[in-house]
Amino acid sequence: MPAGAFSACGLALACPMVAAMVDRDPSGVSRRDFLKQTGSGGAVGLLGGAAVPLASGTAQAANPAPAPAVTELGPGVMPVSLLVNGKAVTARVEPRDTLAVVLREQLGLTGTKIGCDRGACGACTVWVDGQPTPACMTLVLDVAGSGGKGGRPPRPVTTIEGLASAAGKLHPVQQAFLAHDAMQCGFCTPGMVMSCAALYERRRAQGKLGSLDEAAVREAISGNLCRCGTYPHVVSAMLNTAGTPGGGSR
Repeated sequence: MPAGAFSACGLALACPMVAAMVDRDPSGVSRRDFLKQTGSGGAVGLLGGAAVPLASGTAQAANPAPAPAVTELGPGVMPVSLLVNGKAVTARVEPRDTLAVVLREQLGLTGTKIGCDRGACGACTVWVDGQPTPACMTLVLDVAGSGGKGGRPPRPVTTIEGLASAAGKLHPVQQAFLAHDAMQCGFCTPGMVMSCAALYERRRAQGKLGSLDEAAVREAISGNLCRCGTYPHVVSAMLNTAGTPGGGSR
């Protein structure tokens, strides 16, 4: 490179005016002009080659897209509608309230236990839409109805109190837990029963209850902790109620 080129580059770094002169080639087109031209040409190319003018910011602002309807909830206490154990109920909650807290403190359904309060022990397991769900990690607003015309209906919640029939007959899994002594202190039992009953109902609906095995039971209760160590009794109870081998009497 000629010595003059080095001095020109040094001046370009020190002075913007000199930089503009260095960027300009002998044809008189600067780097900035080139980028402007290629940018506009690219926009035309993306539009299929037709020189269609781009919509200006003013035009876009004049015709904004309609914003979706937003319902503000909170920050104070508000009434909500819930569907718990097949019954429509109402409660007054804050946005931060969990389903476990509302079930226990407002609806009096204390069978749902709060153990770790972080979704790790399974003591608070209930059914939401028929699926085992940790109530301590579920905001009550997530299962409440949105209200109003065309609003979302409340999602069905089932607790241990609603597992028995209306006549008070225990669910087969509840009966099996009693028969096989699948509990000791009982604190984890409601959540354990809810997880097992969900497995039972799912297999029954599929017509596969008779093929229930120990591996499936252990998987179903993998999120439920029992400090008393009654897991063998739980597995035995489930296999017995399904009528599969390995569920001997206790």
